[in-house]
Amino acid sequence: MIEIVGTKGSEEYEAALALREALARTWPTLATCLPEEDHVRIAASVKLSGYRVSDIDIVVAGLFRTKRYIIPKSQARDVDGNSLMGKQIRVRSFVAAIEVKGQGEAGLEISAGGVKARYSNGWKDATGQNDLQKYALSQYLQDTTGTNPWVHRCVMLTGIPALPKERGRVQPEAGAVAAGFDAATLLVAMASVNGIPKSHEPFISAGDPGAVELILNDPLFRPIKPSFLDRRRMDRIAARPTEAREIAALLGRQRIHLRGNGGTGKTILLLQSAYEAFQESGTRSLVLTYNTALAADIQRTLALMGIPGDGEAGGISVRTVMSFIYGWLSKLGLVAGSDVGFEGYEVKCAEALHYITDSAISPADIEAIKKAHATELGFDAILVDEAQDWPQVEANLLAALYGGESIALADGLSQLVRGGATDWKSIAGEGDPRLGDRPLREGLRMKSSLCKFANAVAEEASFQWHVTPNKQAPGGRIIVAQGDYASMPVLQEELLEATVAAGNMPVDMLHCVPPSTVLETDGRRASRLAASFTQRGWEAWDAVDERTRRSFPRSNGVFRIVQHESSRGLEGWITVLDGLDEFWELKRKQALMETKDVSVVDPELHARAVAWRWCMIPLTRPIDTLVITLRDKDSLLARTLRSVATKLPDIVELQRES
Repeated sequence: MIEIVGTKGSEEYEAALALREALARTWPTLATCLPEEDHVRIAASVKLSGYRVSDIDIVVAGLFRTKRYIIPKSQARDVDGNSLMGKQIRVRSFVAAIEVKGQGEAGLEISAGGVKARYSNGWKDATGQNDLQKYALSQYLQDTTGTNPWVHRCVMLTGIPALPKERGRVQPEAGAVAAGFDAATLLVAMASVNGIPKSHEPFISAGDPGAVELILNDPLFRPIKPSFLDRRRMDRIAARPTEAREIAALLGRQRIHLRGNGGTGKTILLLQSAYEAFQESGTRSLVLTYNTALAADIQRTLALMGIPGDGEAGGISVRTVMSFIYGWLSKLGLVAGSDVGFEGYEVKCAEALHYITDSAISPADIEAIKKAHATELGFDAILVDEAQDWPQVEANLLAALYGGESIALADGLSQLVRGGATDWKSIAGEGDPRLGDRPLREGLRMKSSLCKFANAVAEEASFQWHVTPNKQAPGGRIIVAQGDYASMPVLQEELLEATVAAGNMPVDMLHCVPPSTVLETDGRRASRLAASFTQRGWEAWDAVDERTRRSFPRSNGVFRIVQHESSRGLEGWITVLDGLDEFWELKRKQALMETKDVSVVDPELHARAVAWRWCMIPLTRPIDTLVITLRDKDSLLARTLRSVATKLPDIVELQRES
């Protein structure tokens, strides 16, 4: 069986169809056999999240349980360099990342070293890009399936009839095919990059059959269908409001600074502006956030909209801050390896900044690195999410690399959680910073009753926080219940029914859980709530685990679960905050510990303010309904919510312990 998923009519989908036809011509029974016998899945226009590249034109995986062979008609060599031309090669399985290029001969530069493609802004290394895709796909599959497959790569040149020859040898010798290829040509091109292995016979394999079976069942090969909430978000990004068009005209040329509390639409306005700049000017923007779950959420929306991240004609890419800065530190020769978690991160940032300010690293050096690594580092505009919370040296280094005028900021005002407020004013770049300043005061995410509730909680807690309720979005429901949400099947059913009745899907709900409900086994983390969903036959995107958090949910039927700390920037039609009082108390205790070596007039008052600051983040995630469960009915947060409920009886519903 051969299956294809992707956006029909796109260049990538047409190439996927050509791939399917090539396989079917070589093995006519492959298209009609049962998947239990032989199975190939092809995904076109694949989006990844949290890896060095986000776009892969085609991902293909195949597992053959029957004996299928190819016979190379041209150059093919085994790992020892022996020619395999005219000899049978057993095809057991394969997994590959394929880059599609449609340029004609004049737009290609093909040599023994690989393929370069010409665009309006210069030549791009297609083979180098394909290599990055290969490693990103390999890491993704390790994270999602727990396997370690051998991933092949190939550049598919659909605009030329044949590869060129030099002294009778096809160029490049491996890793590329021209239009009209057959299965043997493609598989040999893929496998010959590293040589074809052999035992009693030459063979092509991605690894253990059980591992390849897991890969074939990976969500990557599922079609991504937008939910009602997805469509709403997509429509908002593509709406082209006047303010977004004004900001888009400044993007990359003048610093932008959006200020507002949670729920005022900072992130969506940045994305609207980036989309407008991409559509009108081919601007390539990078969204930076330190929330991995938010990066995945944004990537899901971009995938549904078909917006490229690594495109030569512009687009929008999403990265986590530390991984992106680490990439720069690596290119500058200050760190080695590929793991982000290293000691002395800020010290290394300061060292890089020192080299730049002392001219040991010149502007020409920086531009040369950007050009050599255009996919990873070549951006016209940098969009910084939660800009108020960056370490100052991190912000200074970003400005030194891209210029203050290239940076657009979303400032969360009362959402400081990583330390002191970041000073972006001193690194604004050229021009008048006031041109890009935009204060945002109206609550755009939450229905008006939810805004009133959040304001009332902040007032009751004596915390300086306020948003203006959106008069155009009346309604909203708040439920406060005592107990563990995992043990509330009746409430779970009620909320799911309400979600579906509103035209939404399980993925449109958001569940936030405290650390005490998260367990770790064999290096993977899982929530008790996800386990309870599984027992009921429900599927969960359990993003309490870092590897799960990197990739966005690819099915509408999954329930999203994150820890409270990872909720910033996310939203849910119905948002469940499980054990919010436990989270509040955890943050209060952490703040008290941090004040031991710092002079604070009233440590307890300071610690409570920190706890409320943290809690206002998840409290502003819902669109229609907010559910809060409490562990201790006598906790300060529980008492605060009960007090608010007495003042807003038409809005807040108190439920007894289940």
